[in-house]
Amino acid sequence: MYKDFSYIYDKLSFDIEYEKYAKNILKLVEKNHIKKESMLELACGSGMLTHYFFDEFKRIDALDISTDMLSVFKSKYDKEHVNLISYDMVDFKNNNKYDLIVILLDSINYVTNPKDLEKLIRNSYKNLKDRGLLVFDINSEYKMREIFGSNCYVYEYEDIFYTWDNFLADDLVDMHLNFFVEKENGDYKRIYEFQQERLYGVDFVKNLLEKQNFKDIEIYDEDTFDKLNEKSQRILFKALKE
Repeated sequence: MYKDFSYIYDKLSFDIEYEKYAKNILKLVEKNHIKKESMLELACGSGMLTHYFFDEFKRIDALDISTDMLSVFKSKYDKEHVNLISYDMVDFKNNNKYDLIVILLDSINYVTNPKDLEKLIRNSYKNLKDRGLLVFDINSEYKMREIFGSNCYVYEYEDIFYTWDNFLADDLVDMHLNFFVEKENGDYKRIYEFQQERLYGVDFVKNLLEKQNFKDIEIYDEDTFDKLNEKSQRILFKALKE
């Protein structure tokens, strides 16, 4: 996933409100009196969210399983206090190191094995310092069933034309994406991506957090930073290691 797609990812993410999401996280950091010594972002991609934290934390570890994404990250941002790590976020361990761990933008839904998700939550707890904060989001059931669902979409943006075909079965959405990227000579290069996301319910995720001894769990509509409603699309979780 993302091998070729990484180089056009930023252009296709123009409508994601990274700055707003970062500000919401920093509000939670302030509200919970979290130190700003060290931060870990899992599934950091090309750093579109991470760079809003550069001036906030003394040290940042940014992890992604895709070396191509990290290459794009490195080409855009050259910060001495940001350490890029290529690793599977489910298995990553760096015990008692972080004041804040962030996992955003559907990354949890891409963990399609519930046992792996439980492992990710468990390792995140271990990786946090005492009084450390975990913040992550999931796609809501409404978004997974009604917007993704078994729907097909066609988009055209600047020099990119792409189709997006979804198939929903057993709480899994299979996504088939075909990108046609215009080259300098007017020809088009086809890039095919297969992605898969799992639907996770709010109660299921909350129970995982409680099982790992997280406390002071709060849940928000990520786009409004308010209470959830039936049309909420992104759900933001905040949990504290006491």
